[in-house]
Amino acid sequence: MTFPLPIVQGGTTVFSSGTVVTLSSNTTNYNLASDLTNNYSWDGSTAIDVILNINSGVNIRASVASTPAIAAILVSGSNLTINNSGTIAAHGGALGAGGGANAAGAAGAAGGNAIELSNLTGIINNASGANIAGGGGGGGGGGGGRGGGSQDAESGACSGQSSFTGGNGGIGASSDTPATNAPTNGSSGGSGGGTGGTGGAGGGWGATGSAGAAGSASNPEACKNNAAGGAGGAAGKAINVGSGATNTFNNSGNVFGATS
Repeated sequence: MTFPLPIVQGGTTVFSSGTVVTLSSNTTNYNLASDLTNNYSWDGSTAIDVILNINSGVNIRASVASTPAIAAILVSGSNLTINNSGTIAAHGGALGAGGGANAAGAAGAAGGNAIELSNLTGIINNASGANIAGGGGGGGGGGGGRGGGSQDAESGACSGQSSFTGGNGGIGASSDTPATNAPTNGSSGGSGGGTGGTGGAGGGWGATGSAGAAGSASNPEACKNNAAGGAGGAAGKAINVGSGATNTFNNSGNVFGATS
C-alpha cells in the first residue's frame, strides 16, 4: 500500500488524501475508530488515511478522566490529520478526601487526556483561537489529627484529646467544571485540639493538583498527632502519543498540558 505524503494547503499541513470526517456539533467521548466502522464502512483491520475536522465553536469533551475527549486508536500503517478549530477538553481528576481523625488525606486523582493516539502517524493542526486542554489533577485531601487535652506528669498518659478531620481537595479543571475548583477547610477539634489540614486546590487545565496540608494539632507535644495531607493528582495531557503512534503538532492556538 502506498501512503500519502504530508503536503501544505493554505498554510496547514495535512496528508494528501483520506476519508474526511467533520465534527460540526458538540460531542462527548468521541471514538474515531467506532465512527469510521459505523458510518464510513471501515473494516477495522485495514490501515486507513483519515482527515478529522473539528469546526469552530464545537466542543469535544470527556465525561470521565479515564476516557479521552478524542480516542484515535487505529491500525498500524494508518495516517491521521486532525484540524482543530474548536475546543477539545479532557475531564479533571477526582478530589482527594480529607483524612479522618489521625488519618492522612487521600491523594487526588490524575486528570484525563484530551487526545489519545495509537497505531498511526498523526498530524495535529490547532488553529488560532482553538483549544486543546488536558484535565487538571485533583487536589489532595487534608490530613486529620488528634490533640489538645493534657498529659499526666507521672504516667505520661494522655487524656481529653480532641479529634479533627481534614478538608477535601478540589476537583481538577475539567470539561464540565470551571478551573477554580476550591478545596474545603478541615474541621476544628475541641478546645486546644487543633484543626484539620485544608485540602489542596484542584489543578487548572493540564496542571497538577496541589497537595493537602497536614493537620495542626496543638500541645501537649507527646499527645498530639498530625496526619499528612494527600498528594495532588497528576496533570492530564493535551495529546498523549501512545503505543505505535508518532505525531507532528502544529499549534497556533491554546494548549494546556503536555503534547507527547
